[in-house]
Amino acid sequence: MSEKQQQILEKIQSFPPEKIEEVLDFIEFIEEREKRKAWIEFDEWAMNLAKEKGFYHLTEEDVAEIVRQHRLRR
Repeated sequence: MSEKQQQILEKIQSFPPEKIEEVLDFIEFIEEREKRKAWIEFDEWAMNLAKEKGFYHLTEEDVAEIVRQHRLRR
């Protein structure tokens, strides 16, 4: 455990339950924000790849159908 993690644990032990709930809510908010950020970065990467490869005109449905067709051939 890092020093910062230890400091957080020590400080939170003195918090009343409602404040602990606020801290938990904040931690969950940060987690969700990071997940959204990762998806946005992935979407940007996928869009750039599609442009680069000339597939930008395909819709999500088109891609799903291509994948389905590919799986059927296996």
